[in-house]
Amino acid sequence: MNIVRKRYLEALKNRMNNGLIKVVTGVRRCGKSYLLFELFCDFLIKNGVDENCIIKIALDDDINESFREPKKLSEHIRSLVKDSENEVILCVPYTD
Repeated sequence: MNIVRKRYLEALKNRMNNGLIKVVTGVRRCGKSYLLFELFCDFLIKNGVDENCIIKIALDDDINESFREPKKLSEHIRSLVKDSENEVILCVPYTD
């Protein structure tokens, strides 16, 4: 079953390209990752964003555990960014 989450997706779309960081919050297992990594990512690609310009980092995945430290996360993102004007960084936080 696919839950569209239209309200939240529209909020992200309406606030795109304003130069500010968007923060998606919510309780564990409420769909933050799905909203960003599936729905919003699909929207971006359908609207011309090159898939190679989308950086996805799920901090709740143990493979990314080292990036929970802000300095390491910043270094990692900077190493991946090719063109700061066109990159979209989607990062889902880690919560205990």
